[in-house]
Amino acid sequence: MDKTLRLMLGGDVMLGRIVAERIRRYGPDYPLGRIAPLLQAADLTLVNLECAVTASQQLWQGASKAFYFGAPPEAARSLADAGVDLVSLANNHTLDFDITGLTDTLSHLHAHGIGYSGAGRDLNEARAPVYIERDGVKFGMVAFCDHQEDFAAGESKPGIAYLDLDDEKATLTQFRASCHAMQQAGVDWPVLSLHWGSNWAERPSDYFVTLAHAAIDMGYGIIFSHSAHLFQGIEIYHGRPIIYAAGDLVDDYYVDPEFRNDLQLLFELELSRSELHRINLHPVFIENCRSVPATGDEFEYIANRITALSAELGVKVQRKENHLWIGGDSLSTDRRPAAK
Repeated sequence: MDKTLRLMLGGDVMLGRIVAERIRRYGPDYPLGRIAPLLQAADLTLVNLECAVTASQQLWQGASKAFYFGAPPEAARSLADAGVDLVSLANNHTLDFDITGLTDTLSHLHAHGIGYSGAGRDLNEARAPVYIERDGVKFGMVAFCDHQEDFAAGESKPGIAYLDLDDEKATLTQFRASCHAMQQAGVDWPVLSLHWGSNWAERPSDYFVTLAHAAIDMGYGIIFSHSAHLFQGIEIYHGRPIIYAAGDLVDDYYVDPEFRNDLQLLFELELSRSELHRINLHPVFIENCRSVPATGDEFEYIANRITALSAELGVKVQRKENHLWIGGDSLSTDRRPAAK
């Protein structure tokens, strides 16, 4: 029997601004230390890194932005010490501190043994899959972002793996090429990371559902998406998980009283070489620029929200006391419920 492995997925990790101040004052373990045991216990942990890791103060030379997210070099230790193995860099903050910020980020990640995909010194590197193996099971990931077009990598230009998702034909062509590359490399679980859509979207658009289904149909095993700053419902399509929005994992953002973006989730996938067995859900509370396990009213809010949103996608979240999971018949769900 194939061994069951645990893959932990976390949303946007922003270690700049006030979080950076906390790291300098209290040390690199401050932002993620309280949830590190969860991350470290997994066989593989993946997050979206929503900032540059650099000592440079040179801001992006292009059009001005409302926010620039830059973390100090020691933030790479925050990730490594917490157990993060892979990061997605295809997002709209990776080049906030210009090309130097990007190249510094790549260097700091490499120095701490953290793999990455979605950005690079040229287009080939930005689009290239990252590979990692655990107990004979091979994982691969590619990452793309649909906004901040001026961050796009070129043939000899550093940047992110940008995709205009409105161009469906070109999008699916790139998805297919990337999936084929991972299949040719013998990957058992190809992961497609997407930083897509607008902030505060509580549900995926019909078009995003179409793209996600098409990606699974062409061979991806996991869709891992983010950007909304909120978690959305989970769908199971042909036995494969689609996380339409993983939310945030740590940041210093204003907490909207309606959306409660301080209440988030970690997604733990139990899987073997060819099959998804269970998804465990770990509620997280972002408090004072650090992530802590959610309890009490915060736990109840998160549990109720993920249960309701996933039910809309035909997936039942089960609960026993303070344990939340998806398993059983829900893992074979292949369609969304009919519209009322």
